[in-house]
Amino acid sequence: MKSGLIAVIGRPNVGKSTLLNRLINEKLAIVSPKPQTTWQRLHGILTTGDTQFVFIDTPGIETERTSGFIASLKKIAVSAMDDADVAYTTLFRSITQKELALVRELKRFGDKPRVLLVNKTDTKKDKRLLLPVVKWYADLAVYSAILPASARTGDGIDALLAELKKHMPTDGMLYGKDMITDRYERELAAELIREKLFHFTKEEVPYSSVCTIDRFDESERDRIIRIYATVFVEKPSQKGIVIGASGSMIKKIGTSARLDIERLLGTKVYLELHVKVKEGWKKDRGFLREMGLDK
Repeated sequence: MKSGLIAVIGRPNVGKSTLLNRLINEKLAIVSPKPQTTWQRLHGILTTGDTQFVFIDTPGIETERTSGFIASLKKIAVSAMDDADVAYTTLFRSITQKELALVRELKRFGDKPRVLLVNKTDTKKDKRLLLPVVKWYADLAVYSAILPASARTGDGIDALLAELKKHMPTDGMLYGKDMITDRYERELAAELIREKLFHFTKEEVPYSSVCTIDRFDESERDRIIRIYATVFVEKPSQKGIVIGASGSMIKKIGTSARLDIERLLGTKVYLELHVKVKEGWKKDRGFLREMGLDK
C-alpha cells in the first residue's frame, strides 16, 4: 500500500481549496473569490486502490516580506512543505517575480518531488495561453512534471493522481480507508461559518473575523446536532455589519452555513450564532494559538 503527504502550495486565490474539494469529492475546504480565504492546514484524504493520497491544503503564500497575521499564515504553509513527501503548486498563466519567489520557497524541499499543476485551463482562451506558461516553468528545471488541469471541471485530475502515485512511499496507510479528513466536525463547522462571512459581508469584515464553536451537542445525532458558535470581530462597526438590520445579515449567514453543515454531517442541524468584539485579536498571540493560527 502506498501512502504519502502532498502539500498543496501556491499563491493566494489560485484554486488550491477548490482542487482539494474536487479531489476528495466533498466540500471540506472553504472557497471564496477573495484571496487568503484559507487560514489553516487541512488534510484531505483520498484512498483509491492501493494508494492513499493525503493532501495538505494550505494558506496562500505571500512572497513579499510579511509580518503579523499574514506571516503566521505563511509559516503554516511552509510547515506543510517540511512535512510533505511531495509538493505541487497550482498556478494560472502567471509569469512574474512573485512566481519566481514561490519557486525559491519550493526549493526548501531539496530533493523532494515537485509537481506543477497549471490550474484553471477551462476555456479555449486559457488553453491558447497554456503552452508559453508550461515552457517558462519547464525551463526553470525545478519540477518533475508539469500538468494542465481544471479544479472547476475536473479535467486533468486523473493524470495528476497518476503522476503523484509515482512518488508515494510504500509504507501502509496513514489513516483509515474510510476517512476523508483529519479535522474534527466542529472545526469544519467553524470554517463553513467563516466561508459565509466571506461570501455575504463587506470587504473588511471577513479578514477581521474568526469563528469559534462554543458547544457541539450531538447527544441526539440521529435526529439533530445543536451547534452554538461565536463570531469575533475587531471593531463595533464590524459587529453591526455582521448582525445587519434587525438581525438580517446574521440570519442569512446562519441559514446558509447550516445548510452546508447539514450536507457535510448528514443530519439536521440547529445553529445559533453570536457576535462579539475582540479588538486586536490578530496581534494576540495567545488567541491566535487558541485558534490554531500561530504555530
